[in-house]
Amino acid sequence: MRRRLPPRYGFLLSLAASTAATPAIAAGPADGPGCLGVPLGECLAWLRTTMKLDEGALRSALAQRHATDVNGKPLGGGLATVEASLPGQVPGATDTFVLLLHLRPDDTVRGVDSNLVHGLIDSRTEAVYDSSGLYEIVWRAIGRRCPGMTKLELYRFFENMVKPRITHLRQDLSTGINGLHRILSSSGAVPFCGGVTFSYASRLQWRGGQNPEAAAKRDEFAYIELR
Repeated sequence: MRRRLPPRYGFLLSLAASTAATPAIAAGPADGPGCLGVPLGECLAWLRTTMKLDEGALRSALAQRHATDVNGKPLGGGLATVEASLPGQVPGATDTFVLLLHLRPDDTVRGVDSNLVHGLIDSRTEAVYDSSGLYEIVWRAIGRRCPGMTKLELYRFFENMVKPRITHLRQDLSTGINGLHRILSSSGAVPFCGGVTFSYASRLQWRGGQNPEAAAKRDEFAYIELR
């Protein structure tokens, strides 16, 4: 059965401009609490020790994190958007991430979504997985829930458990030499470590012929969800 990407993936597409990079202090998941299942304040303090956050954007996001109806009553949980950056794989470059922290009414983080630097469907080697930012995001989000998680364990989990579950939905939106084409891919939730589920989704879009490999320019967006 083919899965459509959830509507919120469009929200992640509004990726913010990069901010200056800062060296990470922590070395791995065992060094901190992560974000899943911990209070929002503790999650943000942990992220600040490992990434550079856009504090101005964060203040605005925190002020609006809990939606209410017209009578002022809370509408379930909340959402806090965190714009963060890490040193990129290329010297002098910066990778920018937008993390969506899904909150319970008591401000406990119940889920984390994040964009990746690039899609993972064609990834095979450790170096290519490294360049996506997958490990850098996952260990920060999970923390001590999976203290012994290594890069290769995560990459093998994705290669052997997530990839086989990915389904693809192709959309040929227009035809001709400048036709618009799109492929939406989604894995659904896959059980991971520490009671966490992992989901992957991506959107590949291009103009031109039917074959995306022959396209002069391809627009790709990929993200993960941890619950």
